[in-house]
Amino acid sequence: MRKLLVLPIILLATPALANEMSLTDAMANVRKNCSGISEKLNDIKKMAGVGTAVAAVGTAVGGGAAATGIIKSKTDKLSAELQQAIDKYTKDKGQPNNIDHVEIHNLTTRLAMALNDEDKKYKLKNHTPSDKSLQHSNENIEYMKEQKDALDEKSKKLGDARTGLMATATAANIAGAVISGTNKIDDDFATQIGACLGSVQLLSNTKIQASLNGSATSEEIAQADKIVSACNKYNITDVEKINNRATGATVASGIGAATGLAGTITSGVANTDQTRKNAEKAKNLNTASNVLAGVTTAASLTSTVFNATQISAAKRVIETAEQCEEALK
Repeated sequence: MRKLLVLPIILLATPALANEMSLTDAMANVRKNCSGISEKLNDIKKMAGVGTAVAAVGTAVGGGAAATGIIKSKTDKLSAELQQAIDKYTKDKGQPNNIDHVEIHNLTTRLAMALNDEDKKYKLKNHTPSDKSLQHSNENIEYMKEQKDALDEKSKKLGDARTGLMATATAANIAGAVISGTNKIDDDFATQIGACLGSVQLLSNTKIQASLNGSATSEEIAQADKIVSACNKYNITDVEKINNRATGATVASGIGAATGLAGTITSGVANTDQTRKNAEKAKNLNTASNVLAGVTTAASLTSTVFNATQISAAKRVIETAEQCEEALK
């Protein structure tokens, strides 16, 4: 019974709409409010693409910093082991002290293999002990010292590289935070979409009245149907996802920037000559730097994902906008 009572109310209300706006004017109103939305969304999509690329750079260099830090830690460990051997087989005056030539050979061979790719760069040599003479013992100890110097040089260069990569990752995350932080649907844009939907609803109501009183041609009714069908899809399009993804990318990039900056500073301090003299302190700072590099990389990757999904969300809304604008032609 309720459904039967609704129709008279609509019939009584709709003549007023016809007096206020013709079907042609209603379509023109939709054209005014709904045009240009796809262009603005394309700008958001393009900037999300830039944000994705920037975040990807942060992910790559952050990962590079973490990998470099791991190699540096292994190099430092080998250097410490070699120093222990030097201390073990050297007297106070630097002379050989009960050297186990087989153990020394095994150690130096393993170290040479570990640095195989750097042999030419650091001019490393691999000796094979053939006797237990004092002269050969001295040569073995001298060789160990040469290898340790090479390891320390390599470690220093790796530390500098990690610091540089961390600084680059920090810069990328800062840029990513700025891009994603501004790449949103602002209030004016949201208002336009709301006005577009309002004008589509008005067109739908006007079309019903025009059909009832015969004030529009069949071609105009068909055109109005086409516009309402295409533009009314904004109702089922989650525009807010675009902003949600931008917010997620901004937060992730912010975390990446903060940890990247901390990692850059920590890595720089860990690689100073003064810190390197304190093996335990250097080890702790290097570990902290590697952890921060890992966190920065994870944050950059998260930002990359958010930016990529923002592109996807924008594409869905752009499809609706383009269909709407095509119907308005």
